[in-house]
Amino acid sequence: MNHKILASLTVCAVLALTGFATHAPAADNPLLGTTWKIAKVQGVAVPPNGTLTFEAEKVSGTSGCNNYWASVDYTQTTAIDIGPPQSARVYCPGVMSIERAMFASLETITSYEISGTTLKLALDDGDVFLEFVK
Repeated sequence: MNHKILASLTVCAVLALTGFATHAPAADNPLLGTTWKIAKVQGVAVPPNGTLTFEAEKVSGTSGCNNYWASVDYTQTTAIDIGPPQSARVYCPGVMSIERAMFASLETITSYEISGTTLKLALDDGDVFLEFVK
């Protein structure tokens, strides 16, 4: 009986420590408080009408048509988890394909890299899906 309790406590402790160790405080994240303009979606240059702003618990901005927001979790130093974007649903000719690609991409992003005035958001395999500039 004592072995089962000890094993359970050990598992709980490992899970708790692992969970705490993998989450970087938002206050320490270089993205916090920054705003970026969209430059590329899936490697294709797009008009710089869209924006992305990082806050402690959410990202927000405009797609060039609709305002949007989503939850964000700064999971590790260069890892990030963005929730599904929520937005108004106004139709804007000529912008909707960019908006759909941008919104679909945001929630699949797992990491980022800041290089000078460029922000690259990438997938698990390292493919850069979205690029932004200051």
